[in-house]
Amino acid sequence: MSQNSLQQKGSQPTISDNNQVPKNNHSSSNASTLSLFDRDIIFPCLMIVISAIILVIISQFDKPHFQDASVNAQFFPSVIAIAQIIICIALIAQRKLKAPLKTNSLPLFSKMAVFGIGFLIAYAVLINLVGYLIASLIAFTVYLMCFKVKKPLYYLIAWVFVFGVYYLFGEVFYISLPQGLFY
Repeated sequence: MSQNSLQQKGSQPTISDNNQVPKNNHSSSNASTLSLFDRDIIFPCLMIVISAIILVIISQFDKPHFQDASVNAQFFPSVIAIAQIIICIALIAQRKLKAPLKTNSLPLFSKMAVFGIGFLIAYAVLINLVGYLIASLIAFTVYLMCFKVKKPLYYLIAWVFVFGVYYLFGEVFYISLPQGLFY
C-alpha cells in the first residue's frame, strides 16, 4: 500500500470510530451503577437500620425503682428513633419520586459528615467519662470553637441550653442524666 492510501484510510472514519457513541450508553449504565451508591438513598437506609437497632437496645433499659415519673428513660430515645425512621422513609420516598437532575455523583460521606460522626462519637465517650453536664458544656464549646464562632452570646445560649436540659430532666421529669466514671 502506498503512503497516500494509508493516509486516506487513516483519515476516513471506520466503523469502530463511529461506534464510539456507546460512551453515552456507558455513562447511562454508569449512572445506574451510581444510583446504587446514591447517598440520598444509602444514608437514610443506614439510619433506619441504626434506629431499629437502637429501638431494640432501648427496650432493654432497666427501669429504675427510685424514679416516679410519668415518662421513663425509654421514652425520649424511643421518640427520637421513631422520628428518625419516619423522616428517613420520607427522604427515601422523596428521592424516588424526584427525577434525577444530575449525573455527577457526590461522595457518599462529605467532610462535614465525617466530622459530625467523629464529634458524636467523641461526645458519647466524653459523657461516659465525665457525665452529661460537663460533657455537654465541653462539646457545645468545642463545636462553636471549631466553627470559629466569636460571639459570646452564642456560647452563653449553648451553656444556658445545657443547664436548662439538665434542670428539666432532673427536676421536672425526675429522670437522671448520665453520670460519668469520674464525676
